[in-house]
Formats: sequence, structure tokens, C-alpha cells
Amino acid sequence: MSKQPKPPSPALMKAIQEIHSLYERNQLEESWKRVERALAKNPRSGSLHALAAMILIKGPNQERARYHADKSVALDPINPDVLSTRASFHMVDDEHDKARALYERALKSSPDHPGALAGLGTALSQLGNYSEARHAMSRLHKLNQKLAEPLVNLALLELETTHASRAIELLKAAPSPLDQHPNVRNLHALAHSYDDDVTPEQAFDAHKRFGDEIAKHIPPQTNHPNDPDPDRPLRIGYISPDLRQHSIAYFLEPILANHDKANYQAHCFMTSSSEDAFTDRFKHHAHTWHNLFGLQIPDMAQAVRDANIDILIDLNGHFSGHKLPVFAMRPAPVQITFIGYANTTGMRTIDARIVDNTTDPAPSANAFATEQLVRIDPCFLCYRPHENTPEPREPDPALPVTIGSFNNLMKLSTPTIRVWSEILKARPAVRLLLKASKLASEELKAELLQRFADQGIDQSRLDLRAFSPTTQDHLNTYNEIDLALDTFPYTGTTTTCESLVMGVPVLSLLGNSHAGRVSASLLSAIDRKDLIARSEAEYISKALEIIDSGKRNKSQRESLRQQVLSSPLCDQATYTRKVEDAYRTLWTQWCNPT
Repeated sequence: MSKQPKPPSPALMKAIQEIHSLYERNQLEESWKRVERALAKNPRSGSLHALAAMILIKGPNQERARYHADKSVALDPINPDVLSTRASFHMVDDEHDKARALYERALKSSPDHPGALAGLGTALSQLGNYSEARHAMSRLHKLNQKLAEPLVNLALLELETTHASRAIELLKAAPSPLDQHPNVRNLHALAHSYDDDVTPEQAFDAHKRFGDEIAKHIPPQTNHPNDPDPDRPLRIGYISPDLRQHSIAYFLEPILANHDKANYQAHCFMTSSSEDAFTDRFKHHAHTWHNLFGLQIPDMAQAVRDANIDILIDLNGHFSGHKLPVFAMRPAPVQITFIGYANTTGMRTIDARIVDNTTDPAPSANAFATEQLVRIDPCFLCYRPHENTPEPREPDPALPVTIGSFNNLMKLSTPTIRVWSEILKARPAVRLLLKASKLASEELKAELLQRFADQGIDQSRLDLRAFSPTTQDHLNTYNEIDLALDTFPYTGTTTTCESLVMGVPVLSLLGNSHAGRVSASLLSAIDRKDLIARSEAEYISKALEIIDSGKRNKSQRESLRQQVLSSPLCDQATYTRKVEDAYRTLWTQWCNPT
């Protein structure tokens, strides 16, 4: 039998509790000092080594963090705190099966352990076992109804599995004061973009509630030392956890690569540890590069101030990893949001949002934004195709006509499935190809097949796919479809651009919000308004017309690609000048307030 660790002394227990309390309050520097002193006296305490790992995992020294995590398990192999901490490293390494096993071991000795339940729910979700994940998360939420994290995790699971309305109802039912929590408010706002029953008024209200709540807790800086010269060179800050191979990259790089560097210096602030070859390209374009991973919000804001940024750009809105609390502190005199989020932030400390007259028609759209809407026409985006984009080719003539969508499953609303099903029922020989990362889950695939079956569509007509090993493989899949069907009420962005560059037409339904009009903006920019429908009936009619045309030749695809590449959508230099003009106008407004 293995030797059981001695229970900690009262003095050691007190030290552990104090360190954990400091950690929970995000006082990482002080908690690390305390844990180092305690380890010097108690080097064989598994709990102390686990605490050391928890503190270090939030910073850059991951190797040292792993050392303490492994040491903690070796010293105390049945302690649920220790096991949960070690499991978290497996999660970081995408070793979700190993993480699941450790979380389950922890729960055998402590069935209600909050860290193990939370971790197990996340691990199961990553493994595609959504019903089991929902059970673990629901159990944790019932045990901890005064805590935000269990509720947020459960609601996020519902959102990610195409149940936006469930997510909204869960968050709306949060007891006070939990309903005021910034994370609850944030996800509640985000979910409104995906629910087909939500009105623009309701979405705006949800976002404004977030902004009003965060303003209560974070006072903005009002004085900035920046020289108020409207004509001087400007220091532009771009902050995001996604300065890597991510959808944002294809729309941000055109700006960074084409900035007038004499007058617009790009200073990039990376807030995650996920760096790759795309990150290297961003570093090359940037005047300075700052990795803020592991820093707390006040320290991030201070880093922006220390860099003397004139205009700070938010690229994420309310998506995962956002740093909106940094913007609430207003570290820069002018703050803007665009590219990454299809709605208002709801924050008064963000001065402007860059849009266009298709996504946000003037003046009606102004009422649904807390920011000043600055319009760049014909499109607020510019797309830079992947450098390894393959050549378009016609689908295999032996295969049936194929319609498809590669959008995130969160966008797969009930009306979308109903309308797509009507198209399939009208043309019994046509098949539907859907590709999304979440379709690696057999459970989610079965649920999706059932949703189509409820509409009268046999599963034999659906081709459901998950991962592609490379970007090139992913893009090549567009060569298997004849027509890309856009989702609604939340349309595609990157997927729309990818499809068009691969020569595949995209049919989109014009919505009543920014999220529902982005594809229309992209199509307008390439002069293909004929692919924009204004009603479900017209969407179905246009789809059938394209299907019946029988046009499946390579030259037509090559022609569409060329139309895209020569359009304003890909004119990187002209677009960047327009963005810079917008920056300059907003800067001048700050320099000369009325």
C-alpha cells in the first residue's frame, strides 16, 4: 500500500487558506510570495505544490507550473484539489480524456468538489459528450447558485450547442445580485445575436445593461497626457487574444500590412499564449509587440497607458477572451471597436464602431449603438485570402448537386433549418454538406440529423463533417459544393469570403441587424447583390434557380474568384486609407471637442 500523506498541521492549513484567498482575489504576486515561503518550510505538501501550479498557470512560466502540478500528484495522489489542478494542465494541452479521468478520480473522494465538477463539465464538452457535460454543469450550478461561473458555463454550453434561447432563459433567471455579474451580463448580451426570436431593441437593451453594469464597478480615466495635435502621427493599439490564425487575422492583416507607417504606428497587445506563424506575421507588421498574457485587467490597462496609445482598437467585442474591462478603464483617449463583433458593445467608454451603410443603415441603426457609428463603404471589412488558397475546380460530375454551409453551428437557427429543408424537399436529388468543428461530436450530429428529420429530410441526404487537417484541405472542401447557403439571423463572415474566393456563390438573406447583414455587405462589395434575398420565399426561389441552372464549370468559378480579388473587398491599400481617415476624424474630434 502506498504511504498516505500526513494531514496538514493547523499552521499549514491556515497558510494554505490565506494563500488560496489571495489567489481568489487575483493577488497573484503576493500569493506567489506566500506559497514560496510556505514551500520552503513544507516541501512535501501536495496542496502547496498544487497552489503553486494554479498561480503559475496564469503566467508565462508554464514549465515551472507543470513541475509543481506533477509534484503535487506524486505527494498527494487522492487529494481532489491536487487532482483537479493537474487535470487543468491536461486541458491546456488538449488532453481531454486524461483530464476527464483525473476529474472523475477527484469526484470519487469528493463528489461535490466544485473545481472537479467544473473541470469535468468542460472536459466532457470538449470531448463532445454534451449531455454528460450538461449534467455535471447543472449539478455544480445547483450546488453553487450564488456563483457566476457555474451558471455562465452551463449557459455557454447551451449556446454552443445551438440552443441560444435556453442560454438566454438561464441567464435571465439568475437570482439577484448574480444577474448583475459582468460575466453573466456579457454572455446574456452575446446570446442575443444568435436567437432568432430576438429583436434589435432587445439585443441593444441586453448589451447596454452590460455596459451600465461594468461602468458601476470600473471608473474610467478622464485625463490623458497625449498631445492633442490633430495632424501628428498617431499610435494605434490593437488588443486581442486572437492575434494568430483566427478569423480576425484575415481582416486585420490588410490594415497592419498597409498602414502608412510614418503617420500610423501599429502597437499590438496580445492577451493569450496561443502564438503561431500568423502571430509572427503580426509581429513583423507591428511597430511594437506586447504580450499581456497573465496580467490582470489594471495591469493591462497600465501597459496601454505606458505605450502612450492614442487610439485603442477592440477586436473581440463580447466573444471569449475579450478585454472589455480594459476599455472600461479608458487607457487611451480614443477607443474603437470593429472587425470581430457584430453588435454594439453597450459601453460608453468605447467611442466608435466602424460599420457600413449595408450592415448599419443610416440613420436608423444609430439607435441601436452606444458608440458613434462610423461608416466605411462599400464594406467595413477587407479580406486577405490565405496564401495557400487552392485553385477552384468544378465538383465531380458523378456526384449530385450539393448545397452547403461551413458556418459555426451556433448560427444554425431553427428558421435556417426549416428553409434549407424546404429547398431540399423541392429538389429531392440535391444533398446538403455541413462542416463545423462541433460536428466531431456524434451526439451533436445525431441531434442535428433529428432536427432535419423533423422537417422531413432523410439523413441519407446530409453529409456532416468536422475537422480538416489543414487550411488547404478545409478550403478544398468548397470545391465539393455548388452553392453555399448562408445562415440567418446571424450570417457568415469568414466563411462567406472563403466560399466566394473559391468561386462558390453564397446566397444570403438580408436580416434586420448588423449580424444579419454582414454577408450582404460582402456581396455588395463584389457587386453581387443578385445573391441577396429579402424574404424567406425569395431565398428559396433564388436557391432553386441556381440549382436548376446546371452551371458546374471551372471557368465560372474562376471568374467569380477574379471578381472577388479585383473588388473593393480585397483592395487592401484603398481600404486601409479609409480606415486611417476614420481614425484621423475620431482623433480630431478628441483634439477639438465641441
